[in-house]
Amino acid sequence: MDLLPVSQGAGAWKLDDGVPLGSEEVLLGRNQGTAECVIGQVLSQVSATGEALEGLVGDDWDRISGRAYVYPKGTGLSWHVDDSDLYTGAFTYYAHPHWNAHWGGELMVAPQQEDLPIMGYRFANDEYSSSLLEDGRGSFIAPKPNRLVLLAGAPHQVAPVRGAAGDMVRASVSGFFLRPGAGLT
Repeated sequence: MDLLPVSQGAGAWKLDDGVPLGSEEVLLGRNQGTAECVIGQVLSQVSATGEALEGLVGDDWDRISGRAYVYPKGTGLSWHVDDSDLYTGAFTYYAHPHWNAHWGGELMVAPQQEDLPIMGYRFANDEYSSSLLEDGRGSFIAPKPNRLVLLAGAPHQVAPVRGAAGDMVRASVSGFFLRPGAGLT
């Protein structure tokens, strides 16, 4: 599997997020079975959780997408909200074999907010920041190996991986539950 630098011109990544790496996207139909790759196998397992998804991810999805991401030290992902017109929810599966709490890379989740745009502008983001700071609280989820996290619409970010991680990387398979007719992510 090839991992290439994630474009800071697309998606939620901003210039100061560093340069995480990402694979090609894999798509799997809701009842398709297992794709012939590791990402497809993760997608199959996520899709097969069935009842566990109820209440966490909307039911109006027909495909699941996913790609591998690698966050070396100094990389993260800025605050954003996933596009609810395209996705009923999202997931992250932590695939690294070992993690230390001092290495960072936490998934930070703010309370659900109405009318928050998908992301702040890359340079002028004061209004977006003010919206997040108004409540000023949230939760974090440590990138514990073999953990699956489901999200549905709350603002979130990936805290930067700290220098203490050395050569260790935050490795995950992340993706979306796509609404019928939604294009690729």
